[in-house]
Order: sequence, then structure tokens, then C-alpha cells
Amino acid sequence: MSRLANLSLIAACFSLGTPAIAETTVFFDSSQVATLVTSGVTSDTIISNGYIFTYTRDKLFTGGTGQIIGRSERVPWPDGIEAQAVTTPPPGVTDHKARLTIRKANGHVFDLTALTFKILANTAGAGASLEIMPLINGEDAFADPLYFEASGYYMQTFSYDETPYVWGSTALLKGYDTYKVSLYVDYAFVGLTLVSADVPGDFDGDGDVDLVDYSVFAACLAGPGNPAPATCTADEFAIADLDSDLDVDLADFAQFTTRFTL
Repeated sequence: MSRLANLSLIAACFSLGTPAIAETTVFFDSSQVATLVTSGVTSDTIISNGYIFTYTRDKLFTGGTGQIIGRSERVPWPDGIEAQAVTTPPPGVTDHKARLTIRKANGHVFDLTALTFKILANTAGAGASLEIMPLINGEDAFADPLYFEASGYYMQTFSYDETPYVWGSTALLKGYDTYKVSLYVDYAFVGLTLVSADVPGDFDGDGDVDLVDYSVFAACLAGPGNPAPATCTADEFAIADLDSDLDVDLADFAQFTTRFTL
């Protein structure tokens, strides 16, 4: 019997479960695996729990040595994500700000309901605001970004949520597919709450994970380290890759079975 036939038999034997619900993902903890997607000259991109993070890295820093030595991260994953101000801006950018972009692997909308970040330089003298611009279909949501007070001292932490607050609130950060975050000095997100209406493993968007979804999952099952097969679209592959390691294998199937509702 083929592997897919075996999996089909297993799927048919799943017990009746409760309806699946959308998930709230709270970053960061040691159980969350991050997989490197791309490594560029001025940024890195990783994926974890279905979310893609692109953050600037000052890889062209010389420190006055005349040699490119780059700068190490002071807040590495899984403690958080550090965005660095850059010596050489990325193409099309004219400033040196530290930047972080958050989006879902499947391109769907989500909410950013709470955030905690550390500043990695002193900003008390000049003052600073973390800027967040939400986007939908590639277009800015507002004429100006939302501002979050970030004036303080090295390693000071700032936290914001949906509570109305003169220094910043996440109440308007709902229903967008991308969030672009910037600050003129290095900073690191050390807490982040993201809420999605997506149900992991729900390919047809009907709010549950059943045999219809399993048929799509099976079409994406390619094994460790393999790209999406021709029977599986990029969007489907992103949904099926439940452990965010850029493949769909039996590890993903194990997670899929825990979400199956029949």
C-alpha cells in the first residue's frame, strides 16, 4: 500500500472532534522554531508558526577597521527579533532606520494586538517613536504610520496593547496583511501577539479541518526538504507547512491530525 493510501486510511479513522478555532500566536518562546528563508546583504527573512519576518541586519558595518565585519545580534531568536540600523540602506531606501516587516506565509490578513520591544541605544535625549504602518494589498493603510513612544535608555522595554493610551495603542492594527515597523536606532521585539482568523490546516476556509482539507494536504505532502509538488499551490503549501520548516512531511501530518475535526 502506498504512503498516501496509508495516510488516507488513517485520516478516515480519525475520531470526531470539536470545531477548529482560529489561533492567537504569542511570540517568543523556546518552543517556537524559526527557519531561515533568505539571507540578504542588509536583511534576513525567517518563518515561524506561519508568519514571515524580514528584519534589517547591519552586515556591511566596518567599525572603522576598513574591513566589513558586520554586527552580531544582541537579542537572537528565540529571545526576540532584532532589527538593526544599517550602514548601507537596502535598495530604494534613503535612510538608515532599523526595519521589521511581518506578514503571513499564505498572504492572509491578521491582527497585531500587543507588542513589547527593547531599544538598543539611548534615545532619551533626542526622543524617539517606533513607527508601524499597516498595509493591505501592497498599499499603506494610513497617510501616516502609527506612533509608539520609544524615548528612553539602552535596553529599556516598552509594551503596548489595544488599551487607549496617549503614547500608543494597537487598537487600529487589525485586518491587514503586512505590518512595517521602523525606528532610527536598533530595537528588538521581545513580545508579539498576532491573531489570525485562519484555522491551521483549513484549506477551504470553512472553519474546520476535515476530509476535504485532508485531500489538499495529501496533495502537498512531499517529504523532508522537498519543494511544493505541482499538485499544490504556494498558498496551499504555506498552510500545509504547519511547523514552518519550508517542507510538508510527516511532522506536519502529525500536527494536522491534532487539528482534524471530521
